[in-house]
Amino acid sequence: MRARHVVVVAAVLATAAGCTSKPAEMQVNAPVQTQPPLPACAEVFKPGQPVDKAKASAGCTDPNGGVQFVGVTCNDGTMMWQVDAKTGAPGGYAQEGKPYTEVNGDPAADPGYKTAYEACNG
Repeated sequence: MRARHVVVVAAVLATAAGCTSKPAEMQVNAPVQTQPPLPACAEVFKPGQPVDKAKASAGCTDPNGGVQFVGVTCNDGTMMWQVDAKTGAPGGYAQEGKPYTEVNGDPAADPGYKTAYEACNG
């Protein structure tokens, strides 16, 4: 009788500790859902091309692999992007639906950026 108690206690403890396993044909592995890697900012912000809103909103990576989010939502619900060259993309700006404009130096100092910014926030 005593041996039977020891076996039952050992089985209960092993189950509680997670020591039991299913036979190989019974084990089910759930598929791992992974996100695709973010594109480089230089791939998202290309001079003369409209910005893909979905890609830009998801973020992009700089040359060091850091994630960059550079968009703002305008008063009318559209997006505007001001991009620093440190992101790996050419420095510049774009309004949703319009081509990306490359600028030399600080994008905020560009007269075209100022006009686009005022339209965004007007």
